[in-house]
Amino acid sequence: MVEFENVIRRKLQNIDFPNTFPYLEMKNIQSLLSILSCTLGYSVVFCFPALADQCSYITKEQGLNALSRLDLNQTIYLLCEPCGETTPEPLIIETLSMETVNYQDFWQIKANNRGIDLAYVFIDSGIEGNLINLAAISDCEATSVSPVLSQE
Repeated sequence: MVEFENVIRRKLQNIDFPNTFPYLEMKNIQSLLSILSCTLGYSVVFCFPALADQCSYITKEQGLNALSRLDLNQTIYLLCEPCGETTPEPLIIETLSMETVNYQDFWQIKANNRGIDLAYVFIDSGIEGNLINLAAISDCEATSVSPVLSQE
């Protein structure tokens, strides 16, 4: 961001503004640049969490694949790593379903009547102390999530 501001400042310093534009003094230009950089900074911060819902709407095949690895009374672990979460939240499955979402040909897995995003669900891997990402084993490509978590 600082480099961007410096490039703009250098370009603006080389422009000869006529005296008819006294409001375009360097002080005002610096204020404008600060506002612009803040705006760009906020858009970067608030746009990148769009990683949410990576594997919430899935194909029927991905859904069936995920559903085959889930069962009633099973404990799953919810963890949104791109959101900054660091501790998996356990959830015991009391109800389990797969439904269409009425958007194109996508489906969604629901645990306890709540849609889940496979990218942020981890299940027991069968190897003590390790959890495996449900999206990774259901062929749903997700970014910024660990394929395996160690519970130790």
